[in-house]
Amino acid sequence: MNGAAPDWTVHFTPYSATHLIVLVVFACWTVGVCFTASRLGPGEKSRMDRVIATVGLAISGLYGLWWLLPGHFDFERSLPLHVCDVMSFVSPLSLLVRSRALRAIAVFLGLAFCTQAFIKPLSGAGPMHPQMWGQFWGFWLTHGLVVFIAIYWVWAHGFRPTMRDLRVASAAAWVYVIGVFLLDAVFHLNYGYVGRGTATGETMADQLGPWPLRVVWITLIAQGGLIGVMLLRLIPGGERRPEVS
Repeated sequence: MNGAAPDWTVHFTPYSATHLIVLVVFACWTVGVCFTASRLGPGEKSRMDRVIATVGLAISGLYGLWWLLPGHFDFERSLPLHVCDVMSFVSPLSLLVRSRALRAIAVFLGLAFCTQAFIKPLSGAGPMHPQMWGQFWGFWLTHGLVVFIAIYWVWAHGFRPTMRDLRVASAAAWVYVIGVFLLDAVFHLNYGYVGRGTATGETMADQLGPWPLRVVWITLIAQGGLIGVMLLRLIPGGERRPEVS
């Protein structure tokens, strides 16, 4: 049809050219910012932290509000209850609050859980979809924010995980899973992919079998991912002395 918009502008498909562009842009941004921040003095780095946190919270807030608009609201998907939605607020806060616990949660959950969005993203609206363009931009900006901040803590601030950090992050993850599991059970939802939702084949969770056994596999794999983040301890350099929460 003459004058019709190219399909990639209105539909996003995993492993397409658009997906590749997103990955390249994210990688270039992350390397550039982290490389620059790692060479800043304490005062300048703190200012950069505040800027990243402020912009990140604004993006997450706007995306959350976008899903609550009458034309977009869907009780089964609009509430900010998926782990990456929660982390899109927790991760920027970790740059402001300076709590070791929040820092550990931002790094462990950001790398163990939210990187899946880059590996196997959902298909959906493209960047110029006439009604749902916010879905594309909000999804990638918030997920990119969470993973970026995790890498930023490791690279720019020299964060290296300890066993205490692993325990804190694991406890936070278990509290989240139990809480969202109960919510899903009561309201027949599938936030966190631990509810009875019908498998669509689009997420990694869909490959883990039927509910409730799927929840067992999700939790075991998630805990394994958190343990895997401990490999960051092998990166040379890092913090010169333990930080107090």
